[in-house]
Amino acid sequence: MESTQLKNYLDQVWDLLETDLREENRRTLKSNDPETIKKALSFTLPEQNEPLAQILEEFKHQLLPYLNHNTSPNYGAYITGSGNKIGALAEFIKAYYNQNALKWNNSPIASELEQLVIKWIASFCLVPNHSKGVLTSGGSMSNLMAIHFALASKYPEREVEGVKMLPKLTIYCSDQTHSSVDRAMVFLGLGRNYLRKIPVNDQYQINTKDLIHTIKIDLSNGFRPFLLIGNAGTTNTGSIDPLNELSKVAEAYELWYHIDGAYGLPAVRLDSLKDQFCGLEKADSVIINPHKWMYVPFEASCVLVRKIPQAIHFSPDYLFTEHPSTRWESSNHTIELSKEFRALKIWFTMKYYGANQLTKFVDQDIRLVSYLAKLLKQHPSISVEPSHPLSILCFRYFNPALEEMENERINIQAIRIIEFDGRIFITGTKLKGKTHLRVYFGNPERTKKDVDFMVKVIGEIFEKCEVENYRTM
Repeated sequence: MESTQLKNYLDQVWDLLETDLREENRRTLKSNDPETIKKALSFTLPEQNEPLAQILEEFKHQLLPYLNHNTSPNYGAYITGSGNKIGALAEFIKAYYNQNALKWNNSPIASELEQLVIKWIASFCLVPNHSKGVLTSGGSMSNLMAIHFALASKYPEREVEGVKMLPKLTIYCSDQTHSSVDRAMVFLGLGRNYLRKIPVNDQYQINTKDLIHTIKIDLSNGFRPFLLIGNAGTTNTGSIDPLNELSKVAEAYELWYHIDGAYGLPAVRLDSLKDQFCGLEKADSVIINPHKWMYVPFEASCVLVRKIPQAIHFSPDYLFTEHPSTRWESSNHTIELSKEFRALKIWFTMKYYGANQLTKFVDQDIRLVSYLAKLLKQHPSISVEPSHPLSILCFRYFNPALEEMENERINIQAIRIIEFDGRIFITGTKLKGKTHLRVYFGNPERTKKDVDFMVKVIGEIFEKCEVENYRTM
């Protein structure tokens, strides 16, 4: 393909995207009907080549109508960052050069840039001593890798002998910890029965007294307490565990101390919140997802450690390394061999915006969530969860004149209607056994006007649910 032809193709693609993004009344959630989407797609295998004009026309009708507008200020569902346009340019460059960091010599710059941006991320999060680590696809993989590193450090014999030769290892976290830890227990062969989920207080922080009590019981029953996980911004409410207290528990019982800051860690840079992250620097491992609150496009997560343990002590002949002391080989530490050039979009994003501007974006998200809470509290039938330290807010419909079962039904119905309505996209969760609607803000382009619109839609949907509930009574 000639470069002039590629440029022409890029112009055509951009014209198509720009037209779509300028569409008035553009829905955030396009469709939640699997059958509708399946019918729109062509299942015929392309046997012959097709001109780009035809491909774009099919894309326009078969795929584009079903692409959710996840970069919209009206998106507040899962903890997914908005991405940024500079990062999108980096993704094009990455794909164009098709770098694969499977070995240092296959893409030296990919390997070296990964280590550089990891140092930048550590400095950004105010843990400059945690300047080693790896980039991964997401928080789930990063949590798995952090536990993997803990095992490699404390029980190196596992590499050869397997987990069956280890004592009954137990891991501790709050009951608000991300489900990826449960999955990691399965994939690493540790078993979910050995994950201790400790109750939380009214601010959804781990109860340290219950934690210590559980550790003592496990010790008396012949278990080996191994790892403690603290949360620096939970998925449900954004709560931050007492990280310094947890560091003392980890030290007292010789536990590997891991902090999951996949979402909330960038808030450590705010003077108003810095004290809540005290103890972060004492962790053995920390994770953060730049593709969340650093606004980098997917996929980009990061494991930070002081010293990365070598977890794999063998290499096949075809991966021979001539200079093992000077060439960073991530395959000596992770499950991945083929590895995409994730560092490039992080490098572009941090260079283009700078740490100070990214911090201002984080602060703006927190302020807008407080503004959202203020508006929702004015609604006579909305109860707002008082604990929202970061940019997540939970709330629910509550009418004291109704039975709790009816209030619960209205909240569940509201979540369903939001998907069908499509103007905004927020999701639900459960707190203390009750269904709540949950909003996450992580978009620097969001304004108070967008929040006003979100509150308007939420009010209309709750009113619709009230009418439906009245009809069924």
